[in-house]
Amino acid sequence: MSAARHGFWFCVRSRPRQESVAARNLGSLGGVEILMPRVRRNRRGHDGPRVVVEPLFPGYLFARYVPEDFHGQVRNTRGVLHVVSKSGQAVQVDESVISALRQLGPEAILTLEDPLPEVGRKVRIIRGVLEGGEGEVLRLAPPGRRISVLMNLLGSDQPVDLSLDDVEPLADES
Repeated sequence: MSAARHGFWFCVRSRPRQESVAARNLGSLGGVEILMPRVRRNRRGHDGPRVVVEPLFPGYLFARYVPEDFHGQVRNTRGVLHVVSKSGQAVQVDESVISALRQLGPEAILTLEDPLPEVGRKVRIIRGVLEGGEGEVLRLAPPGRRISVLMNLLGSDQPVDLSLDDVEPLADES
C-alpha cells in the first residue's frame, strides 16, 4: 500500500497530562493509528519504591492518518491541543523515527533501570531517621541492596549502612 493511501505520521500535542485521553479518543476515530511511546521506571518516594509508566515524550504522541480525511477530526478530538505544524502545515514525521520507536515492542514501552550510585558520589537520604541528610558512598553491597554512606554526624564522619531504596543520587556540581 502506498503511504498516501495508508496515511502519514504526524506529531500530535496533547493537553497537559492528557496523552492517554488523546490516544484513546484518536484511536476510536477509525482510520487513525496511534503510537504513544512510554517509559517504565522505578520511582522512589517517601512511601517506598514503585514502578511507574509515563509518556516518553510528555505532551506528545504520534498519529498516522490520511490528512484529507481526518485532519479536522484529529485537531478537534478531546485531549488534543493541536497537530505540530510549521507555517500552518502539519509536519510529517519521518518513517525511520516511527520504526525506531516501534522497536520498543508492541506496547512501545522503554524500561529504564535506576543506576547504582558509584563509590565516591554524593547521595541524599530520602527516608528514615536520617532523612534529608547527605553523604558520600563508601561501598555497595548489591545482593542485599545495601549501601554504606559516610555522613557527618555530631561533628565527625561516620559510616552508615542503609537500603539502596532509602537514598537518591545528588546531581553533579560540575
